[in-house]
Amino acid sequence: MCGVVGFVGSGKRKQDRITSLRRGIRAIAHRGPDEIGIYDDDEFSLGTVRLSVIDPLLGKQPMVTADERYVLGFNGEIFNYLELRRELRDQGVAFATRSDTEVLLNSLAFWGEQALDRLNGQFAFAFYDRERRELLLGRDPFGERPLFYTEQDGVFRFASEIKGLFAFPEVRRELSADGIRANGRYWTPVPGDSCFTGVRSLPPGHVARVRSGRVTVSHYFETPIDRGGPVPRNLSFDHAKAELRDRLDEAVRFRLRGDYPLGAFLSGGLDSSIIAAIVRRHTTGRLPTFSITVPGSWADESGYQRIIAEKLGTEHSSVVVTGGDIRERFPNLVRKCEALLHFCAPVASEMLAEHVGQAGVRIVLGGEGADESFFGYDILKEATVLDACLAGGFTAEREQALNAGLNDVLHTDPMTPGDILRFFRERAGDDGPVLGAHLRRFDSELLPGLLSTKDGVLDADRRLAGFARTRLSGFDDLDAVGRSQWLDFQTLLSGYGMTCLADRPGAGCRIEARYPFVDRSVVAFAAGLPRAWKLHGPTREKHILREAYADVLPAEIRDRPKFGMRVPGAEHLLPAGTGDWVDELLSPRRVRDTGVLDPYAVRQLVDHVTSRPDGPVPFPYNHAYLQVLSTLLLQDSLVDNLVLPEVDIDRVLLREFDGTGEALVTR
Repeated sequence: MCGVVGFVGSGKRKQDRITSLRRGIRAIAHRGPDEIGIYDDDEFSLGTVRLSVIDPLLGKQPMVTADERYVLGFNGEIFNYLELRRELRDQGVAFATRSDTEVLLNSLAFWGEQALDRLNGQFAFAFYDRERRELLLGRDPFGERPLFYTEQDGVFRFASEIKGLFAFPEVRRELSADGIRANGRYWTPVPGDSCFTGVRSLPPGHVARVRSGRVTVSHYFETPIDRGGPVPRNLSFDHAKAELRDRLDEAVRFRLRGDYPLGAFLSGGLDSSIIAAIVRRHTTGRLPTFSITVPGSWADESGYQRIIAEKLGTEHSSVVVTGGDIRERFPNLVRKCEALLHFCAPVASEMLAEHVGQAGVRIVLGGEGADESFFGYDILKEATVLDACLAGGFTAEREQALNAGLNDVLHTDPMTPGDILRFFRERAGDDGPVLGAHLRRFDSELLPGLLSTKDGVLDADRRLAGFARTRLSGFDDLDAVGRSQWLDFQTLLSGYGMTCLADRPGAGCRIEARYPFVDRSVVAFAAGLPRAWKLHGPTREKHILREAYADVLPAEIRDRPKFGMRVPGAEHLLPAGTGDWVDELLSPRRVRDTGVLDPYAVRQLVDHVTSRPDGPVPFPYNHAYLQVLSTLLLQDSLVDNLVLPEVDIDRVLLREFDGTGEALVTR
């Protein structure tokens, strides 16, 4: 994990540019504790922080091409860098390091933006052409690494985290009612937006070109989606299982590359167990695996974790998550995520990342991304039944089919299958809801009704649908399953999972997490498989995954239904009357000062969740309460009281370029 921060066209003197840049570096320094680098000229300034993973001695950043024309700052990894390196060397390109950073630099210099189609990786980068005075920002297809930007007062600024933008005193710090509303409704802002006024997120699979004061954003990648096609010719189920194993095997092998010890997450579920099994097959000696446990809870998965760890022969360890941990850590997790949290799972993710880092493991592989490609979520079961209802009517038989299929959602959602189908019968329209089966999930969230401006939901839905129509060909021709799957990728995976469960909790923990299921080859292959091979009948999600690894996994793991991570929640964040941060944060003045929350509506919510008997706060009030706390914490930590950490930049400033003269000067 690394980070970038910088700006174009500041109009400042050099000394003032460097002072500003150092503020930005301090704000994101936790992302890259190993080294810091700087590039500066009259037009463009760039700061980098690095957590070294490949070629720690020579892979320093920023990196400049041999002809001194191009400059690169890079967060992430290019997993197929060895193959690209060979290809470039065959074209006469020389290399001075073993790093993937130099491969990305030379790929962009040689192929231009077309290089992005060749990359297999997780990345966000800033690539500057000194001759054309043009900046290219790019982000990986599934949003594994973040990148934000803002245009204010004629200056373009960018950073790996919003804190990096807010470190510049000139940047306005203000919550956006539209961003907060969308985040509460979709679990993420509309792609391209954020929770803050004027701050944009570069969406996954997009680039931004900045030249002569103009910013042009475009997408280079379209997420492969199941469009309901027939079984491909000459592809049997057995052949598909074999090819799936081959593709996942390659995806894992790519992600094992690095110069530091590696391990795997092992939750006890199907997806992480498959990845850990493949890692085990490609490694010798000890393999550390890591998990979260919640002793005494109905949601504790330690029994399944022991089964698969013993089967694979890993050195397994776990971290215990308690209600006290939730209360202590929640404020900092909101600050790290820079978004609303509706679950407390990010707290557990941070604790797990710390545990991995303290174990001396820097590279760790996980199972995220399988649910989106292989129909793991109950929302795809709802969409499947919805399509059947739209085609043949809302019948008792289809209600029974949905009742047989739903599993994970029933642990938290009070709606019955009959309630679900009645909702869709009233709201679907002739062609089904534009936002697929997710419309029910979106409508169940209460936060939009707790804002000072109550309208705006329809506008947010239109913006999300508009983004879909411009980024996915034939979106309006998709059925509910296709639309719902696309929204899985955009909201559950890129917007929430890769941000609040992966990148941000791990920042500062000296680890890099990698996810083979979001390898472009795996996602594309899964999209072309028949739906019945992914969702078998109404009940068996991820069918082909289970069958492909039936000879590897214990039956208890192979046949286990989908079960999302659950940790202690909102019940541990209620006002305690002790004057701690929760009591102080919920004061009427603090609620009013956000400018986006309705104090009366928030008071009613707090009274409701605190008047209930002891035990978990039920859905959807738990989501709304956590989102209110998150909104207040964003206001406090990033708007009103932004604090930049003290960082000894010069101690780890290992590379500094001065491009203000005719020749590039290295210090």
